[in-house]
Amino acid sequence: MLQEVIRHMHPILVHFPIALVVAGFLYDVVQAVRRGQVDPRCGLWVWLAAAVGAALAVATGPEQDARGNTALLHTHQNLGDATLWLVLALAAWRLWAVWRGDRPLRRVRLLVSLLLSTAACAGVLATGYYGGEMVYEQGIGVRVHGQPVNPPVHGQRPLPRG
Repeated sequence: MLQEVIRHMHPILVHFPIALVVAGFLYDVVQAVRRGQVDPRCGLWVWLAAAVGAALAVATGPEQDARGNTALLHTHQNLGDATLWLVLALAAWRLWAVWRGDRPLRRVRLLVSLLLSTAACAGVLATGYYGGEMVYEQGIGVRVHGQPVNPPVHGQRPLPRG
């Protein structure tokens, strides 16, 4: 049972950063539209949790399941890595602003924050899309009666992007 949970850690964990990044993005947009500003203290815990979740999702990605039989792995990984860096930057920026006692984000800082959170939201959704394509369309990591539907090709690197 425990080994089964460990083997499925990536699909279990990926849903948290997806939900948290989208929630953080929507919260920031609503605050910016309603108030014309975003207080860096508000939503801080959402972005910090999203950063931890994204780091865990990236760290638990089962690359070995896709070895040699999908052209989507590199796109999925690159988007995941870029999204992780965006979310870490947003969380760090907010944490730093709170630590410094900064006033709410307005004008240029608000625009930069919204652009970063928009990119993070688009990144996490695109990463999820390509991950879903690998699982639901190509059967990567899927097993039926203990046998891989699309087994990895041992001794090969994943197929190039196509």
